[in-house]
Amino acid sequence: MKYLKERQEYIDRYDKATVEKCRWAETTVTADFVSKHMKDVKDEKEWVRAASSFNKLHLYIIMGELYSKKEETISKWMKEDEDHDNYLENAEVPKDIICFTCGREMFVTYKQLESRLNKPDRVLFMYDCTLGHIPRRAFYDNGEEWIYNKPLCSKCSSPFNVTDEDNDKRWKTISTCPKCGNVEVREIQKTLNEEIFDPEYEKDKARFCSEKDGMKYVEWMRTASELTAILDKQKEKENNKELYDEVAKIKKLKIIELEKLLTPILEEAQFIKLNFKEPQITKDVVVPFTVHDIKEGREDRTSCLDLQSLIKKTLNGTNWRLMNEGVFYRLGMLEGRFKAYEKDDDLVKLVLAKKEALL
Repeated sequence: MKYLKERQEYIDRYDKATVEKCRWAETTVTADFVSKHMKDVKDEKEWVRAASSFNKLHLYIIMGELYSKKEETISKWMKEDEDHDNYLENAEVPKDIICFTCGREMFVTYKQLESRLNKPDRVLFMYDCTLGHIPRRAFYDNGEEWIYNKPLCSKCSSPFNVTDEDNDKRWKTISTCPKCGNVEVREIQKTLNEEIFDPEYEKDKARFCSEKDGMKYVEWMRTASELTAILDKQKEKENNKELYDEVAKIKKLKIIELEKLLTPILEEAQFIKLNFKEPQITKDVVVPFTVHDIKEGREDRTSCLDLQSLIKKTLNGTNWRLMNEGVFYRLGMLEGRFKAYEKDDDLVKLVLAKKEALL
């Protein structure tokens, strides 16, 4: 048995569930319900309109949400069935299983996957004797033997003798107690696999599983989410006006402007030949740099501290900062990295960090 089916089977399964849920959503609220729970509505026509309006909105949301989850759900189903197939195919067969009657090694005649809720899958292997002896034996892929335990009599707890009857309409199990004579019968009606013809299904499927309508809903939700984020941001700015006023004062320098700002100030402190290397651009912009110290007698540690202090003071009030690792010194040349802050959230953090440093 193969668990993984053609993709269309999963699409059909999802569409069928969608149709059932949307049919329910279309008639959730009735005029009678409105008349009982909306006392302000006096007119019967208003009851009908109120129920109809609610159901249309409810249906639109249900249909849209189901569409938005369709691809993810189908992929999940297919992945689960593919994993079942792989596990069944690659499960390790327990070896050296011996027949209790003749002592010969038994062979596998059947295997099946046992998939349990919230538990790992396992495979059950059925073994037969080469000479047809009984009992047959069964083992899971972890080596655990499956043991059949006879059902017990509900009156005297003795093992039942069980017989089965099977016909086209039902399964019947007759359990007879050899000790007290108690008989228990269990019947299970067989369900026919034949699909019951649904004359409205294709029409409803076209209404409820429309890709065009589904995409409209997804776009509507995306737009609504973006608008909500904009409004939330605007409200946050209004509630923190003083903070965002400080952000607005920050000088947002381009790389070339950063170089022009730093060069004369560094040269005045006898740090020359400021050179920017190739920027490292990911979600942030990081610019490595080198500079030469030409002041005689300045030790390497002092040179690093002086440069760091000068850079931090110069960049205060701009959107650039020296990165936390500081600068490194070798033979009069110092190197480090600048980082740019572009987004409002990052600039807010700069302002807050400045305020904390002043406390």
